[in-house]
Amino acid sequence: MAAAPRVSGSRVGRRAFLGGLAAAGCAALTPRAARAEDVYTVGVLLPPDADKATELGRGAALGLDDANALATLFGKRLRLETEVDRGDGQAGRALARAGALAIVGGAGPGGGEALLQAAGGGAPVLNVGAPDDRLRNEGCDRRAFHLTPSVSMYVDALAQVLIEQRKLARWALVGDGSPRGGEIEAAARRSVASRGGTVIAEAAAADIVLLAVDDRGVDAALARAIADGRRPDRIAGVGEAGLRLPLERAAGFWALGWHYELERFSARELNGRFRRRFNAPLAEASWAAWAAVKLAGEAVVRSGAGDGAALVAFMESAPPFDGHKGEALTFRKWDHQLRQPLYVIGPRKREEVGAAVGPYAVLADAGGKNLDALGTTMAESRCRFTP
Repeated sequence: MAAAPRVSGSRVGRRAFLGGLAAAGCAALTPRAARAEDVYTVGVLLPPDADKATELGRGAALGLDDANALATLFGKRLRLETEVDRGDGQAGRALARAGALAIVGGAGPGGGEALLQAAGGGAPVLNVGAPDDRLRNEGCDRRAFHLTPSVSMYVDALAQVLIEQRKLARWALVGDGSPRGGEIEAAARRSVASRGGTVIAEAAAADIVLLAVDDRGVDAALARAIADGRRPDRIAGVGEAGLRLPLERAAGFWALGWHYELERFSARELNGRFRRRFNAPLAEASWAAWAAVKLAGEAVVRSGAGDGAALVAFMESAPPFDGHKGEALTFRKWDHQLRQPLYVIGPRKREEVGAAVGPYAVLADAGGKNLDALGTTMAESRCRFTP
């Protein structure tokens, strides 16, 4: 296990940083004399679920490559230390003992709580898997930064596209009584009303039926909605649950933080690099983990951040981050949520789906130039950071 990161107080000016970004693209082609490096550890808290752990781990690995392509030009290097969360807090404490500059995690059921528990060890945490609104509100922590979108952001993206653009203003909510379903319902009532729509009780008369259910109940809830006569293009949901449905049951509009068919703003290049390396599509959690590790590398280079307090200060200074989404991404000061465009996808015709084309197409971007239109506003926020 590596020793604690060495601390460097030096800062890199923006001109030097941008020059390093340009040089990083051809650094592998340029011989460089061996020299001592400052080594910084980034902890990765993996969920017990093997599939989710793989998504998170792959994204972090690609982020490490990109972070070190720049950091090594400045005599610095990042390394990853991974632990699997078993629900007892031991994994987070082990990463803290390893001298982690930051801990990346949050995927899987209970992942958000496990990540905040890890923050108790003093290291900042980068949430790449937990969309829970309460983690950005009454459950917020100054050392927690959220790269994965919140439930409210997903719902706002759907409402922006479906109500404002497609004029589907009457919504019905199909819930399952779960905590996640309750958050989706609360977010929908706020978002639909703010955009001039209405939430009605009768699903048969609604323009959109929103599945306010836990991810594990999406397949069954979607099947019931269709059995009740709902058109597949009049159902909506949040997150990647729709992408995990069997091909023959792909239906509905879904709000996502990333999609493996995105092409603009160098998204095609990022998606392609991931697929070539892992022979798999770049998922939301993978994108967020890639972004988290890459951002930690930028903090080390740009601010000389060598401990948790310095990293928190860097993140709170809202440094613009390029996540290949077309807008400069920054953290909100009131809840540490990453501002970012989201995407609304819908099903393709069956005959259009093939080996290179999935069952869903990206229909619209959400957020635009006003990224604070997605998610909890400063006036609505219940987050109160303590020093």
